[in-house]
Amino acid sequence: MLRWTKLMLFGVVPLTLMGAAILGVLKQSTAAEELPPTTVAAIPPSAPLDKLIVHEWGTFTTFSGSNGVHLDFRPLLDNELPGFVFDRASQSGHVNWFSKGRLRTRVRMETPVTYFYTDRERTVRAKVEFPKGLLTEFYPPVASMAPAFDEKLGLQGDGEPIGKGMLDWGEIDLYPISSLRTHVKDQKTAEWMAQHLAQSILPNADGNHYAAARNTDSALVHVRRERDTKQTGTPLVQRPTGEFIEKFLFYRGVGKFDVPVSVTNSTPDKFSVTNTGTEPLPRMIVLRVTGDQRSYAFVPDLDAGKSVDLPIPDRNVDWEPLRELVVTELIQTGLYPKEAQAMVDTWSTSWFTEEGLRLFYLVPQKVTDEILPLTITPQPDEQLRVMVGRVEIMSKSQETELLQAVALSAKARAEWQVQHSELSDEGKVDHPLLPVPSVFVKLGRFAEPALARVRTISSDNSVKNEIGMLLWQLQAEAAQAEELARTSAQIQ
Repeated sequence: MLRWTKLMLFGVVPLTLMGAAILGVLKQSTAAEELPPTTVAAIPPSAPLDKLIVHEWGTFTTFSGSNGVHLDFRPLLDNELPGFVFDRASQSGHVNWFSKGRLRTRVRMETPVTYFYTDRERTVRAKVEFPKGLLTEFYPPVASMAPAFDEKLGLQGDGEPIGKGMLDWGEIDLYPISSLRTHVKDQKTAEWMAQHLAQSILPNADGNHYAAARNTDSALVHVRRERDTKQTGTPLVQRPTGEFIEKFLFYRGVGKFDVPVSVTNSTPDKFSVTNTGTEPLPRMIVLRVTGDQRSYAFVPDLDAGKSVDLPIPDRNVDWEPLRELVVTELIQTGLYPKEAQAMVDTWSTSWFTEEGLRLFYLVPQKVTDEILPLTITPQPDEQLRVMVGRVEIMSKSQETELLQAVALSAKARAEWQVQHSELSDEGKVDHPLLPVPSVFVKLGRFAEPALARVRTISSDNSVKNEIGMLLWQLQAEAAQAEELARTSAQIQ
């Protein structure tokens, strides 16, 4: 069971790595938060004796108004992926232009990575399904996917329909890093050479947060894609062919399903968390980021259907202690230390620096398996899936601030129109493109649902009209970025 509040000083995370700052954080816990010792997952053996071990981590991200309702939204801004990652278009032999900016969704499923551990070379099959979602990007390329890519739908309105998603990699060859060892007599040198060789044959992801997920002891994952001799017609780009290698299977997507938690905020100093699912939820963290300040609070274990009221976070914590806290707790879920570190390294900037109020919770593996069935054949000796849910929460005070910002924007637009009323009808601009208020720019990909939420709570028609203009501007900017990406892909 996840215990966000307990930091065990065990062998794999020695005291010297934890630092006095972590201990300072722990001393703020009350006696009621003292937890019994828990068993921490052991470091994986370098060669698990003829076993196949599969570990996976990823995230589900949602956006909630202060009333606890999760809102559908378009991810108008996205975390960049390396150019070698495939999407639905490029997998189907089209120009790689696909953008999730057209897809209105309730849940963003971000960077699930699937690691394999084996002491010998072996071949497995892997398939992941997403009944209530669409799997949008992945690597290596797959043998088949569903639904079939529809370029016309992808370019229209809200893009392709979301549902009945599937990726099938077919046969995958697994190579433990030890299989790359040279015949150099010195063991340390041979191991160093094997690690260096493994890194050198991976596609270049330098400078991208994607690369952090590689820092584990997992086996190399290799697929070979042959040219489809039965293919008819001449696509703009041939379907993926050749040799592809990585340290894991990667995929991500968007979905429309209910997450098992709801967060409401009706007063400036208090919020409420409810377990809306059918499985218990272990202790969670609520984090508030304001500028360079981070403060947090713990949410106690919640049985299905139960709620708890808590004060808004006010425990300040520094960057490194917060990272180490989360790494340690991820280890206690069963992830290996390097896997937990890789997950936190991948998401540190997004989790701990983006302004806002957010809840982190563990999705029970039973729920993950229902939402996102993963089939590995032959069946692994161990299969662990750790999905961290993230709920972005609009506080009551934030909604008020955003409402005021829209009202000021509407006033500025009206004043601009009055000032230019002397222009002829031919030259008059009815809807000047004023800058989007900075409070929405800071929200990034969550600006659209924030505007949608503000529109539902406002009774002022001028505010509602202004929100329509701002949404149009945001969507136009996203479409322009998509067009530039597509043009760039065509040139390349």
